[in-house]
Amino acid sequence: MRFNGKKILITIISVVVAVSLIIGSSLFYSKAKEIPVVQRFVSDVGAFFGRGVSAPTSALGKSTNSLTQLFKTYKENQRLVKRVDQIAADQVKIQTLKKENKELKANLKLKDSLTDYSTSSAVVVSRTPSSWNGQLIINKGSNAGVKKNSPILDSKGLIGKVTQVSDTSSKVTLISNVDSDSDRFPVQVTSGGKVVNGIISGYDSDTDELVLDELTSKSTVKKGSLVQTSGLGGILPKGLYVGKVVSVRDDTYGIAKEIYIKPAANLSDISSVLVVTGVGGNE
Repeated sequence: MRFNGKKILITIISVVVAVSLIIGSSLFYSKAKEIPVVQRFVSDVGAFFGRGVSAPTSALGKSTNSLTQLFKTYKENQRLVKRVDQIAADQVKIQTLKKENKELKANLKLKDSLTDYSTSSAVVVSRTPSSWNGQLIINKGSNAGVKKNSPILDSKGLIGKVTQVSDTSSKVTLISNVDSDSDRFPVQVTSGGKVVNGIISGYDSDTDELVLDELTSKSTVKKGSLVQTSGLGGILPKGLYVGKVVSVRDDTYGIAKEIYIKPAANLSDISSVLVVTGVGGNE
């Protein structure tokens, strides 16, 4: 292939012009104070789409992080709620144990003082609202030496007697019972050196007072006089403390006197008791 002089010259000139344009363009852009409009437009478009893509991604990341923190907070809250409930339950249990411990200690002192009686400790296992002032069930029965008519005491005094017995439990009729005339409690009041006998026949739940009537004497009975079982009828032994006289009033018809007694025992709150299983060392 042959080249003439004219073609060679044109080729050389073209190469020189191209090189000059490239060099000149580089020098021009390096010295320019502002970015060319086209390049700036391309950069802005790229930045806009970049933000459009990154914004949802960033928002999604933040949302995911917030949900994670919320879930962790919820779990921690649930754990704390359970802990608080457990603490509350423990506090109730501790208070109950303290109360039972106090009552058992008091019963033990009473038991030491009952030198003429044999006793057995028991716990109340049932007491229904419908018969709250009438009866309750204890966890001792014939297997523990409990018998029908066995006296039942708390740490302060007489609360009732056993009326039904099974092998492992017993029903106790309280001295505040007003449902049955056959389950009355014969007691006596000692006042001014004189003794007045009577029968507990009623209970005023509003004032927490026992009503004693069928008095065998018209002797004056003073407020504060002591009341104890009389032993009459051969059911309950004599000398079990019942309470103190708070007032003496005329009955509904104004004929006879009624003695109102404040029971020594707290009849509305009974959880542990002593069962008298024998008198004078005899079981």
